[in-house]
Amino acid sequence: MSGDSFIHKLDPRDKLISATLIIIISFLANEPLSALILGLICLLILLVSKIKLLFFFRGIRFFLIMIAFTAILQLLFANNGEELFSVGPIRITSFGAKIASLTFFRFSLAIIIATLFTLTTSMIQISDAVGYLIRPLKIFKLPVDDIVLTLSIALRFIPTMLQEISTISDAQKARGSSLNSRSIAKKIKAIVPILMPLFIASVRRAEDLATAMIMRGYSDGKNRTKFRIMKWKNRDTLIILFLLFLLIFFGITKK
Repeated sequence: MSGDSFIHKLDPRDKLISATLIIIISFLANEPLSALILGLICLLILLVSKIKLLFFFRGIRFFLIMIAFTAILQLLFANNGEELFSVGPIRITSFGAKIASLTFFRFSLAIIIATLFTLTTSMIQISDAVGYLIRPLKIFKLPVDDIVLTLSIALRFIPTMLQEISTISDAQKARGSSLNSRSIAKKIKAIVPILMPLFIASVRRAEDLATAMIMRGYSDGKNRTKFRIMKWKNRDTLIILFLLFLLIFFGITKK
């Protein structure tokens, strides 16, 4: 998603490293105070990004519901610790409540940060950042350039594939196909007429792309210039240092 906020303008390498560090820190935040601090930091990041909260949480509500369902199961079946509440066979304990709350907090935070990263960073920037960070793996003869190229192409064609699915679905609905049936068997049967044209279109698109690359003289293993140059600034360094401080602080307090 395009934008001109402070978060959008950060170096993509900084955003990728920061997102990873925040997710790691969330697994070290075992106390309510540390979880509150980390939650407020993520809320601040979300507000600074200028993304509409309703739009944001509507996009991840399915994942939040699944995480909440998992947390409820842990609340009901983790019976160790002091009993807090019981009704018939249902027994809620302090240990179950803690595990359930930590599970919901950690995985919800991971979903929020990962979604925020993808919304404020273009597909090309993500592939460039990943390519830069895995560049040291060339020492082990890993084809980093090929990996980055594959990742770039895959990310680039995700919107195209989604549009293709939408077009094929509309065409199938126009032919009378029932894609909204509640029956699982009918849903599976209705998916087949979508997957086959999608597969054929993907193969054709891959052939066209390969032909275009050959005609332009593409060959792997060569140093290539980039149209968009990533620029690491002082603000990126300060953000990483701040998150590293939190990582060390939460790591020490956890012990």
